[in-house]
Amino acid sequence: MTHCNDQLIDQLLTQAEQKGRCLIPPSTAIRKALLRRTGGTVVSPMPGLFARKTRWDELNRAQRHCEIIRTLAIIHPDWTFCSFSAACLLGLEVSWRHLNVVHVCSSTKPSARPGAHIQRHQIEPAGAIRRASISVTPPIQTATDCLLQTGFADGMPIADSAISKLGLASEQLMEAVEQRATARNGRAIRTALTTLRYADARAESGGESVARAVMIETGFAPDQLQYELTDPFDSTETMRTDFAWERQARELTLGGELDGFVKYTDQAMLAGRTTAEALVAERQREAHLSLYGHPLLRFTMSEVRSTGVLAKKLQTAGIRQTALPTWLNDIEL
Repeated sequence: MTHCNDQLIDQLLTQAEQKGRCLIPPSTAIRKALLRRTGGTVVSPMPGLFARKTRWDELNRAQRHCEIIRTLAIIHPDWTFCSFSAACLLGLEVSWRHLNVVHVCSSTKPSARPGAHIQRHQIEPAGAIRRASISVTPPIQTATDCLLQTGFADGMPIADSAISKLGLASEQLMEAVEQRATARNGRAIRTALTTLRYADARAESGGESVARAVMIETGFAPDQLQYELTDPFDSTETMRTDFAWERQARELTLGGELDGFVKYTDQAMLAGRTTAEALVAERQREAHLSLYGHPLLRFTMSEVRSTGVLAKKLQTAGIRQTALPTWLNDIEL
């Protein structure tokens, strides 16, 4: 490969990055050159699509998914994206486990072959809207589709963000869910309606939504979300924890924090700080919270997803377990 070709490929990759999508090779020669680079400086997230590895590694799963969709919309301008793909484009919080394939409307029989990159849903794209020139199912349909295709924990980030980010009311969504009832989908309908009853717009991330759902499932529902206190060293500043519970005898509040690497690596969340500076600031915040006598329980997404681990932590920390919700026997979680 010549130096000229190297420069051209770098230029093409940069142009694709600036448009928030993957590179579609303009010629067979460029495609072959990109294939030779895969495994090194270039990645191919889907056959025929390419991206610079260094930048791809900086993107989270949702960002990568959106870049793939933007690229496929150029190749297939007649496609309407639906389900979790449409939700991702609309800005909803989607559990990353649902973003392994791209979800597309189809008038034919649904398909999802093992190892396939595209999952076709038998959904009529009537009323489809355009988001940045890409055809997607409308917000209420998108949220409803997702809620009917997932369980309580993974449905919670969809429900929370549909309310907080799209301005939809839970009553609107419940009505849309009820209209989809058939003789065969009773469990899915009940799951979706239950999820919407517990939805809360105060959740600030999809991870928080999933964690809260697991707490509810196991009888440790938080007493407060985004628990706020005044910084003891600066009365003009406030501090918050993701969750808060009254411990036994109602004598002391326990704060709960979902830990994740993203807050220390995502450039937008770092807001110009280095990772080290963000870690120091987090330790200072925790020290300030401790002056109120409120212990802070930290847990990771891995612990949230591991059956019984988060419940064990909360129980050990002195949180009283309430009776398990009766609907646990009736719905698919």
